[in-house]
Amino acid sequence: MNPQHFRNISLGLRSIRIVANNEWRAFVHNKGLLLSMFMQPLITYGLLVMALNQNLASVHYESLILPYKQYALTGVLSFFMTTQMSQAMYRATVDKEYGLLAIKFTNGVQPWHYLTGMSFFPIAGLLFQSAVLIVLGLATGGVYNLGLLLLSLLVLIISLEFWSTLGIVLSTRISSYQQRDIIMTLIFSPVAYAAPTLYVFSNNSPLIIKVLAYINPLSYQLKALRTVAFGIFNINDLLIALGLTIIMIIFAQIILRRMPLSLAER
Repeated sequence: MNPQHFRNISLGLRSIRIVANNEWRAFVHNKGLLLSMFMQPLITYGLLVMALNQNLASVHYESLILPYKQYALTGVLSFFMTTQMSQAMYRATVDKEYGLLAIKFTNGVQPWHYLTGMSFFPIAGLLFQSAVLIVLGLATGGVYNLGLLLLSLLVLIISLEFWSTLGIVLSTRISSYQQRDIIMTLIFSPVAYAAPTLYVFSNNSPLIIKVLAYINPLSYQLKALRTVAFGIFNINDLLIALGLTIIMIIFAQIILRRMPLSLAER
């Protein structure tokens, strides 16, 4: 029998539950990671944003005048979204290194099932960090509107799927955790800081900032997040963020269907 035949077998939606359950167990048992995720909102928002807020009283965004801490809180949320790509990349690298990816794909887990199930780890991490950040925001006046902010988390999760899927795609081209760390350093820093996360983009910004922001997916995802969090609801911004995620998922499925499967890394 042709071994490739097994790759076309599908367990259906049950495979999503199997993969997601495995990711959930990995998430709750990683106490060190949970502590690190808990500390990130305290450091990024509690120290950095609140310190900057002393010098930047308010910012103009669209037709609104907002306290800097309210504007920056949404930027911090986007930080967490991009850093969760590292978790997706790490989990997918483990699967690839120990042959688990080949076992899953030849036992009925289709690429889109795998992408959906593997997203559970970064989504859990993002919601955990968002909860800590929202509590800090409520305590310091950094929340513009709690209901709108909670609704904007849906946009955040949709955008997270773009980054977690990108992390899984990148994991198919790396063979060690050192390579993963290098890729995260090369991607995360430029992406996170080239988008208007902690500053307000204006026409007077340097040309290099304008160019980087224009080609940066996070700029558009952040705009979609803020259009909901601040009650603007620009449908075009939301459609762009959704479109970016759909394109990345389609691209990832093509890559995963064509990649060679091995039970061990050489």
